[in-house]
Amino acid sequence: MKNRIVLSMLFLTRLLAACGGGGGGTTTPAPVSFCSTQAFTDPAQSPYVVPWNVGASYTMFQGNCSSLGGHRDTFAYDFDLAMGDPVLASRVGEVIFVNDEFSDDDHIEGHENNVFIEHDDDTVIRYTHLMQGSAAVVVGQNVIQGSFLGLAGNSGNSAGPHLHFQAFKDRSSFDKRNSIPITFVNAIGQVAASGALVEGIEYLADTF
Repeated sequence: MKNRIVLSMLFLTRLLAACGGGGGGTTTPAPVSFCSTQAFTDPAQSPYVVPWNVGASYTMFQGNCSSLGGHRDTFAYDFDLAMGDPVLASRVGEVIFVNDEFSDDDHIEGHENNVFIEHDDDTVIRYTHLMQGSAAVVVGQNVIQGSFLGLAGNSGNSAGPHLHFQAFKDRSSFDKRNSIPITFVNAIGQVAASGALVEGIEYLADTF
């Protein structure tokens, strides 16, 4: 129990120091070259699937390295999941952090409900703004691709219900500059030449 408390405090400290839910925060702005020099994996070779049910479609409304808002100088996607929509694991991994105690309507930075999953190559995905009390997994649990993690919500620094989805190189830091670009093997919809999703485009989850 003591180890779990220490781990939770460590994660919360890193989250507050990095980006409060939507990727905001007060870290020093990254060099302009940070986003432009990162390479995307060919979607056909990607180990990730979109984090919702096969056959469902959602719009990606804020993407990587946006000039404004919480995604400035960082890799992350915001999807327009509605309140209570299921959020699924994008990749096989182990749950390393869970919190779901915060209200869905206080809009306070740092009050985001999250699930963090670590993969076998040390990368970590954060699933953020989950509904209060909806987390369906626990720390130490192994999940398969497509496992149910919880419900989309509006917790923390959020202007409305959605899912903030962000990948990190490893668990050493959840700072913007430890984020990494990812693609999806089963996203049906327009993608950029790099393979990245495009803001304002709706994506259908294909079978995988």
